[in-house]
Amino acid sequence: MQLIIVLVVFAAGLALAFAAFNYFFVKKLPEGTEKMQEIAAAIRIGANAFIAYEYTVLLVVILIVAVILAVVTMWQASIALIVGAVMSGCAGFVGMKIATYANVRVSNQARETHDIGKTLRIAFRGGSVMGLCVGGFALLGLFLVYLIFGLGLGQLYVTEASYTNHLGLSFIPFTMTLSGYALGCSIVAMFNRVGGGIYTKAADMGADLVGKTEANIPEDDPRNPATIADNVGDNVGDVAGLGSDLLESYVGDGMMLHCGDPIQYSNLNTSYWQSHFYAYGRPPYN
Repeated sequence: MQLIIVLVVFAAGLALAFAAFNYFFVKKLPEGTEKMQEIAAAIRIGANAFIAYEYTVLLVVILIVAVILAVVTMWQASIALIVGAVMSGCAGFVGMKIATYANVRVSNQARETHDIGKTLRIAFRGGSVMGLCVGGFALLGLFLVYLIFGLGLGQLYVTEASYTNHLGLSFIPFTMTLSGYALGCSIVAMFNRVGGGIYTKAADMGADLVGKTEANIPEDDPRNPATIADNVGDNVGDVAGLGSDLLESYVGDGMMLHCGDPIQYSNLNTSYWQSHFYAYGRPPYN
């Protein structure tokens, strides 16, 4: 067990370290012409403004849900929810930042070299930051929850629904704590995915209706301000939202693997299935 923990920490640290390396490598590359830098800066400023405001609203929602979760279940689950929200938010934020830096640098690489291989290498380096951050932050958060609540508070050693809170609800403590962690990841993923998606679709429709229909400006022309807003939405919705969404799915799968052992539960003679048969009024399996 100790070896597995060490491997998890090493994998998380290695993923985040390599993501940081690729982040700064891509950021050091030239942005191209003055016009390219101007357009990229406008998109970057808009994306930063959107994500800052969204995370401000999200902070209030997370705190409210954490308080409700502490009252309904247990305070450990609410702390784990905050940890999950921080990890998911960090993955989405870093992914959005590298996207606003990598986009213009990939375009400039294609403009200078006319080499698809060199251009794709820069694109893959930029995209790898998000992928590595998804796995790294997810594992880091799970490790913190496991270390603090599982080992530190002894929840890992309670395998039956022996904990009963003040509302009379009985559950397995560590399973509930992990559920809180997964819920925190899900809330951030929902805000990033839905909020950014609504923003980018509204900007996209505005750019098409006003630019192409009324002003006869070509699609994705930088003279149309809605085009910049559309690109801002692509970064905050499709990049930050998708990153948080992937992290939430990754954490959710891990939580389900903990909550149910498919090998153990496949045997109908186990206490798990016997208790369910009795609960539904069916005779025990012989």
